[in-house]
Amino acid sequence: MHSKYYKFNDTVIRVITPVKIVNSEPYSQFLCDECKADFTVEYSFSELLPEIPDNAVEGTDITVYNERGVQYCWYKNHGAEGCYACRIFSEKSKKVILLSDFREKLWNRVVFDLLGFEELMSDSQKAVIHASYIIKNGSAILFTAPSGTGKSTQAMLWEKYADAEIVNGDKAMISRCDENIVACGLPFSGSSGFCRNITAPIKAVVCLAQAKENKLCRLSSSDAFVLVLTGCYLPVGNPDSSSGVIDIINQICDELPVYKFECLPDESSVRVLENELCL
Repeated sequence: MHSKYYKFNDTVIRVITPVKIVNSEPYSQFLCDECKADFTVEYSFSELLPEIPDNAVEGTDITVYNERGVQYCWYKNHGAEGCYACRIFSEKSKKVILLSDFREKLWNRVVFDLLGFEELMSDSQKAVIHASYIIKNGSAILFTAPSGTGKSTQAMLWEKYADAEIVNGDKAMISRCDENIVACGLPFSGSSGFCRNITAPIKAVVCLAQAKENKLCRLSSSDAFVLVLTGCYLPVGNPDSSSGVIDIINQICDELPVYKFECLPDESSVRVLENELCL
């Protein structure tokens, strides 16, 4: 058996596999030395997956079934019939079973696709948010919005006009670290191509919308909660696992400025927000 340890801020996930996972970027940035793991997920191969019950809940990509504290999650094999993997999580055991055909395809991306990452992070009081993550003067700014709204555009504008550093163009993890709420890099970046393992205290969360002029509004805690929650990934198929996400979002909305920013895709939007944040 082969074992690897991945660290996300202060949460360590141990992955045990029967075949070796070839290190690849950006996942290798998150490898750490052997240590005490917060979660251990063991992978195996089989000719057959557990049978899907008739009362399981079927989605577009997965099918979920919960029974007596055990969650089963089947992953559909796109381009072919049936499923190619089943994740089985309980409080005492976390396992992933893949069909034997995938023995030669156990790449980093496949491992993390089946890991139940959002659920594990929620259990650690962390949230994964759909956002571009930049750093300016040592502080993080998160731009969150639906796909195609301009998250990556705003990040690149800040890089060009404000000497900011792009950490991730698509996703970030939010976590509590002592007195600060911090943004953490992740090995998932969509098509943006920006992906680094950097942690920084959050200066602000900015919910973007396209507009014909720049209009910046700081949101109340309740309004901020709705928009930030909309941008976060909730654990799949198990509402009880969402409490960690809800908790950290409440902390963000109570302690940090959250803005709605209807903005132009040009330098003027950078200057408006830069002035507001005194950067």
